[in-house]
Formats: sequence, structure tokens, C-alpha cells
Amino acid sequence: METSAADIGLTPRLKARRNDARREKDAIQHLLDEAYQYAIPFRKTTRKTGQGEKRVDQVFDHTAIDSAFRFAGKVQQDLWPTGQENFALEPGPIIRDKGERDTMATELADISGVLQAFFDDGDWDMAFHEMALDLSAGTGAMLLNPAPADEPERLWDPISVPIEELLIENGPANRISAVFWDRKMSVRVLRETWPEAKFGADLEKLLKDKPEHKIEVHTDTIWEGGNRRRWRMIVWCDKQETALFESESRTCPWLIPRYFRVPGETYGRGPVMLAMPTIKTLNTAARLQLQAAAIAMLGIYTAVDDGVFNPDLAPNEPGVFWKVARNGGPLGPSVSRFPDPRLDLSNLVLNEMRMGVKATMMDQSLPADGAAVRSATEILERVKRLASDHLGAYGRLVKEVVIPAVKRALEIAYNKGLIATEIPIDQLLVRVRVKSPLAIAREAQRVEKIVQWLQMVVAMAGAAGAPQMARYVAKIEDALAAIGRDLGVPQEFIVTTDEREKLKAEDEAKALAAAGAAALTGASA
Repeated sequence: METSAADIGLTPRLKARRNDARREKDAIQHLLDEAYQYAIPFRKTTRKTGQGEKRVDQVFDHTAIDSAFRFAGKVQQDLWPTGQENFALEPGPIIRDKGERDTMATELADISGVLQAFFDDGDWDMAFHEMALDLSAGTGAMLLNPAPADEPERLWDPISVPIEELLIENGPANRISAVFWDRKMSVRVLRETWPEAKFGADLEKLLKDKPEHKIEVHTDTIWEGGNRRRWRMIVWCDKQETALFESESRTCPWLIPRYFRVPGETYGRGPVMLAMPTIKTLNTAARLQLQAAAIAMLGIYTAVDDGVFNPDLAPNEPGVFWKVARNGGPLGPSVSRFPDPRLDLSNLVLNEMRMGVKATMMDQSLPADGAAVRSATEILERVKRLASDHLGAYGRLVKEVVIPAVKRALEIAYNKGLIATEIPIDQLLVRVRVKSPLAIAREAQRVEKIVQWLQMVVAMAGAAGAPQMARYVAKIEDALAAIGRDLGVPQEFIVTTDEREKLKAEDEAKALAAAGAAALTGASA
């Protein structure tokens, strides 16, 4: 039996789920506020504050802001670099027959090429980078909807959504089971976003009289388990009781990656929260240094006054005059400069804190030109150490970004008629091979052992004077083909089993022809 919006869209049960998700969001809101204040101020939405809000007026050291952008770039470079083939569909481990694997790999390579087109546009790259900025604080979000019907040149519409506008619900096995998105938009934009939306009389009147009037729009995406096993998206607003728009899909339209997660919490925590104690200390130290420099430059002065000194009337600001009873004896000069404050915060200490923030946020930028000289070995070791920093979160990022994005693109491509069949990706029959630089680096470590073994077999066979012995020990041809696939080499560049057999037959025919020609030449001589 199909569930309607009256059953699930606007029922008290769904609103209770929203309220429960909001309570959990409120519990960690102070952590997000600190991240927005010190590290990612430009990812804070204007929904509550409006446009033109000052974002960095309380930030006195920009190390965290700079490192957050570098972290986002590093995540994108390591997980999904622009302009590269970062995934491939291939036969899973359950397919054992070599011929069947080769045939299936060729078919899946064609489908992978179609899906790759979804990720080659600038919309995906831009949305990914913005999502990675939010991920630095722990949780990112991207909505993957099909492109509007009146824009056939676009394949889909990736949108990065600030986590501040979202409420997420934790479901079975710590998987996201619901995403609630609250945002403001004008009635005109609401109609243009969902042309088929069912407007009531009040909304129709508002659209006619005040099309630019902004209203609160709610987009709820909920997993329906049981026999249906579908994701349902329901769009509604406070201006009417019934849903404006409904849709359903087999795959989740949301990507909600979490860098790492505290047990019992739904939202993630990221490097910004790890570095927050040092970030706040560094910001305070920089502020005090600036205050000390201002006082040292402008000074604080004392002026003789016959009354009693009142500290409440003596502001601690540069360039002010404090009225005092005397400036020395007898009474001293009429105006005297107050001793400059000494705030002995060494630049070395500040630089160490900055390096600590950068290390926590995986900022691989080299030291400034004026910094202490570092050896090439030290820089290389830093890069090698930082290159492995994502390994702890790698599995979660693959599970919550790469595989869901490929599945979503596969469903949209099938619905558009770009591929003939929607292949189920279960990682056994068909799997997604991640081909990002981070995945290739991990595969290279595993492949290195195979290469060393092959080199040892060939070398020992050659040393024994029987190079043909290597073929009786190692499947060199199969091993090299497997290594190529593991390193992300496109399938069209790897010789298949059938092609290899044809090449061997051609070589044997050429050898027989050469032997026959040599025999005829010898007989005629």
C-alpha cells in the first residue's frame, strides 16, 4: 500500500521526529558556532542574520580560516580531484571466471564512462569543495537532484547545503534515516523550483500579490523501510497543511559525510573541533598582542587632578588620559606617559601554535620564507606523515561520499535513458573501485609486494640459466593485468584473455611460417 503525504508528510509523528532531530542539533550547536566564528565564517548561512553580516570582526589570527580552505582542497584532491576518473565499475570478487570477468569489465567500463560525465561539470566540483569546507567542522552535506526537465543539457543539479540549515536523524546501524532542510525562499522561487507544486488558495494569492515575499520552506527526505525501501522527499511550508511536492527515489538524494563520529552522536566532528583549543588560544594571544602594540604606540597618560583617582573612570584604552592626584613630587609634571605594558608572548610560541593548528587540520603548506630553515628531509617527512592523515577517515568518506554518489548518478542516468539497465552495486557482483589518489596510494603499497615477488622470480630464473622457468612459478601476464586494474588503468588499455589468446596464436603462426620459409631455403640450397 502506497504511503501518501497525508500519512507521512505532515503528520504529528513526522513533526515529532523533526523536533527530536532539532533537540540533538541544539545540543551541539555551540560547537558549530565556534567553528563558524573562528574557522569557517563564510559557510554560516544568512537565513537568521541576513546579508552583509560581519563575519571576521572578532578574528585576530586567520590561520584556522586559511587551513580550513586548504583542508577542503586537500580532501578534494585526495578523494575526488577535478578532471580525473576517480571511480570505475568492475566485476566483484564473486565473479571468478576470467573470460566472464573480461566481458563484464568491458560492459561496465562503458557504463562507467557515462557516469563519469556526471562528475565532469563544474557544478559537482564547486559543490564538493563547499561540502568539504563544512566537513572540516565535522559534517558536510550535498543534495543530488536530477536537473530540471527544461534544461536537457544538464545531467543533474548538485547543491552544497550548509549544515546549519539541516537536521539529520540517526537510523539503524548508525546510518542516516532522515534529513530535514529548512530554508527561506520567495514564493516566486518556490514556484520556479517546483513548477508542479500544488499551491493552495493562500499561496496562489501570495504568488499573485507578493511574489517576492519570503516564506519558510521545509524539505524532508525520509527513508521508508519494509517492503517499499524507498527514499521519499516531501516539500511543504507553514502557509498550507498539505504537501507542496512529493517524489521518491531508490537512492538517497543526500550525501551526508562525517569526518569522524563520537559514539552516541549523529553529527560528525572534524579537524576544526580537534584544533579548537589552540585556535581560541591563538586568537586571544593575537588580540592581546595587538592591544599591547596599540598601547605601546599611542600610550596611556596620567594627568594631575586634586581629586581621588577613580579606576572606574579610567578606561584601559590607547591614547586616554587618567586623572590622578599627582605625577610625582612635588605633584610632578602636568602630563606624564604611563609605562608601556609588557606582554612577553614570544613569536616563537605563536608560530608553534600556528603549526599545531595547521598540523591538526592537515595543512601541508611549507613554512614561510622568513621562518627557520628546514631541511629537505624534515619537509619530506612532514609530507609523508600528513599524507596518511586521511587514512583513518578514508573508509567513512568512501562509504558516505563515493559509493552513494555513484549509485545516485546510476539511478539518474537510468531514469534519463542514458543506460539500458540499472545495475545493482552490491560490492560482490558489481563493485565500485575507487581510483582517487588516496586509493591508488593504498593500492600501490599492496601492489609493491607483488611487483617485488615477480622481479625476484624473473631474476632467479635468469640466474639459473632457465628464464622460461618463471612462467611455471608466476602467472606474469595475469599479474600484470591485475596490477594495471588495481592502479586504475582504463580497461581499454589492458589486454583481455581472448585478445591474449589471439596474440599467442598469431605469434605461433608467424613462428611456423618462419620455420617453413627457413626449411625451404635450406632445401633449395
